[in-house]
Amino acid sequence: MPEKGDHVVVIGGTSGLGLDIARACTELGAHVTVAGRDITRARAAAADLGDLASHNSCDLTDFGSIERFFAGIDVVDHQILTALDRDFNSINDFRADDSASTMLMKTVGYAVAVHAALGKFSDRASVVLFSGLSMWIPMPGSTTISMANAGVIGLMNSLATQIAPVRVNAITPGVVVGTNAVDDADPVRAETYERLRQRTPGKRLPTPQDIVSATFALTDNPGINAANLVVDAGMHLA
Repeated sequence: MPEKGDHVVVIGGTSGLGLDIARACTELGAHVTVAGRDITRARAAAADLGDLASHNSCDLTDFGSIERFFAGIDVVDHQILTALDRDFNSINDFRADDSASTMLMKTVGYAVAVHAALGKFSDRASVVLFSGLSMWIPMPGSTTISMANAGVIGLMNSLATQIAPVRVNAITPGVVVGTNAVDDADPVRAETYERLRQRTPGKRLPTPQDIVSATFALTDNPGINAANLVVDAGMHLA
């Protein structure tokens, strides 16, 4: 787990799983910088996290904003990229512009964020990229995000060879209960999620705490590098 005094940068840390990870870091005594596109939400998230948290804006489709964000940071012990633009797109009614924006954010944007952090990484730094199970198990409307999630794994492999000794890993969550995307899903997606839950070995889906624990496994263990950690409670067997 991040240690007291560490600096953890969470891009996408203003809500959802990113905010859960940021909160767990501050509870361990680490300093966290949370970033998102909306400076107001970032400010509110940092205020909620307490004195160990700071904030700034960072839009992964605005490469200049990424460079400016990291220009104000001295040291990065762990960089965690959870940012996600949920593009519900189907090939039958394909919205190319929406798809291009999502792909840009979660592939090129992730790469630019790592590039901008070069020279800031500490001796034991790590990077964790968030992918998603939809690259293997397409969900209703996941055309774009299935492509983007697969691209994240390719990026992980490339980065791990280029920025060593900084370790680069990915986490691939399944359907995570206790998140707005799942709890507030439309009936079609909710039916899909329930069907997958029933087919998992333990009849359960991962929780936010499961994802936080898995993220810390990747930041902690120096023997884990260029690994894609699947945290889906066995959903991929379904």
